[in-house]
Amino acid sequence: MKPIALAVAACVAVHAHADYIAYDESTSGDASDDRLAPTSVQLGGGRNVIRGTFGQSSAPGQHDLDYITFTVPDGHQLSAFVLEDAFVGGAFSFVALQAGPIVTIPADWASIDTPLLGWAHFGTAEVGQDLLPVMGSSPGSVGFRGTLPAGTYALWIMELNDSEPYYYSFGLEVTAIPAPGALMLAGASMLQTACCRRRPQR
Repeated sequence: MKPIALAVAACVAVHAHADYIAYDESTSGDASDDRLAPTSVQLGGGRNVIRGTFGQSSAPGQHDLDYITFTVPDGHQLSAFVLEDAFVGGAFSFVALQAGPIVTIPADWASIDTPLLGWAHFGTAEVGQDLLPVMGSSPGSVGFRGTLPAGTYALWIMELNDSEPYYYSFGLEVTAIPAPGALMLAGASMLQTACCRRRPQR
C-alpha cells in the first residue's frame, strides 16, 4: 500500500467510533453525591455513554446530585459531549465540567463567576446536540474553545426538581489525535485527488 493510502487509512482508524457503556446507574449503582469524592469512570476511544437518574433522592429533603470524574487518555481529546436522551423536570437541567478530579464549589453556589470550565442547561429540546460548544462559552466560567485535551475532569449533573426520578444519557466522544505526519500526508492525498479531478480532458 502506498504511503499516502496508509496515512488516509490511519486517519480513518483514529476517527472510528466504538460505542460502549462507561457508566450506567441502573447496573452500577448511584453515582456519588459528594463533589469532593466523585464516582470514577473509565473512558476509552469512541463514544462513552454515561447514564443516570437525578432529582428525587432517597434521603428526605435532599436532591440526588451526580458527581463523576473521568480521564481523557494521553494522545486523545474530548471532541464532543452529546446529550443522547433526557427526561427532566421543568424546562431544563444542569451539567458542568471542571478541570481536575473534584468540583470545588457547592451546589448552592450563587456567584456567576465560577472555576468551572463550562456549564450548560439541557432538556428534551437539546437531545442529539453536542453541548461542548455551549459549555465552552457559558457565562462566568473559565471557558474553552473546541475540544478538551488529555487530562482529568469532573462532571457535576443536577436537577433541582425532586418530585420524581428524572434521567439523562450523555455520549462523551473521545478521539485520538493524529500524528502531524499522517495529517500532512492525508492533506497531500486530498490535494492530489482534487488536482486530478480538475485536470482537463484531452
